Amino acid sequence: MFDLNRSLKLITGALFSPDETWRGYQPEAGNWQKTALLITGPVIVVTAVLGYILGLLGDGGMFGMRPTLLNTVFGIVFGIIWAGVAAFIFSTLAGAFSGKTSFAAALAATSLAFVPGYFGQALGRLPWIGWLLGLGLFIYALVLLWRILPMYLDVPDSKRTGHYIASLIACIVVALVLGFLLRPIIGPVDTGMGHRPDFGSSAGTAGGATGLFGGAMRQAELIATAEDDRYSPPSDGKLDEDQVEEFIRVMNRAREMMIDQTERLREISERANKDEQVSFSDLSEVMSGATQMAGMNTVELEVVKSGNGNWAEHTWVKESLRTAWIQKDINDAVAHNYALYEEYEDDLKQYVAR
Repeated sequence: MFDLNRSLKLITGALFSPDETWRGYQPEAGNWQKTALLITGPVIVVTAVLGYILGLLGDGGMFGMRPTLLNTVFGIVFGIIWAGVAAFIFSTLAGAFSGKTSFAAALAATSLAFVPGYFGQALGRLPWIGWLLGLGLFIYALVLLWRILPMYLDVPDSKRTGHYIASLIACIVVALVLGFLLRPIIGPVDTGMGHRPDFGSSAGTAGGATGLFGGAMRQAELIATAEDDRYSPPSDGKLDEDQVEEFIRVMNRAREMMIDQTERLREISERANKDEQVSFSDLSEVMSGATQMAGMNTVELEVVKSGNGNWAEHTWVKESLRTAWIQKDINDAVAHNYALYEEYEDDLKQYVAR
């Protein structure tokens, strides 16, 4: 099934004529073994070897670390494993967002989209300009991924943003988990034994893994549910006191939960720095915290939805208050809303005027 000429054509096509290459390969995307042999494996191996050569010729890249054969081989193995993990995440979450759950299609989509990213990683070994080339190609790969996912996984336009962000965040968190698991291989700690997180103290391996991915799925379900919410604002554009008071209640509770979560993340970080045990439930906490750092506001969203609220209405209230704070009196509706803002300013200013 391996065809060097075909692999070169697909890889160069993914770099220079992505849309045409995607459409041409889509009928074959249902066979993950073919994708692995034609695209995923070859591009990982080629860019790893290229990175090794450039690293020897240059100064080790932005981190000043010259590559070794062992690290290069490890990078190839890890890259192949990670390609499968990422495809699984994008496929699984596509189902949560009314798309197609297909590991094969997800592997094809992520492999084709990230061809520039793989080359960017290799070019990052170049001195001076390498890091900039690597960053640019990585961003370009993210743009291509955004474009190809609806084509290969049939994610509806209305849920496209939620699927994309939730999948990327899940990938980041799983990468953190793999970092913990592979830490004994990557390098020893002071004990000389390497630190292995205790993933069994709070749950079995399978249960813990389910809990971790369950956290990712929970984030995805929240976003998917919120995207289905609809709200028709009043024709006069005016807020009422009940809406403002409910907005304050939601934001106050979300703030309390964020403070608790921040403290929890600080405790986990301190334990990890001291090489103490870190469980899957801890990593689920990291998942939730990562979504907040990415601006996904899932704590705020969960407060709204758990109270049978309407996320679309909540968002409209927030935007109306902010518009009123900025504009004050450009029309009757804004003047009315600004009067309400002034009435509740002590509670609202920390959520609106920022």
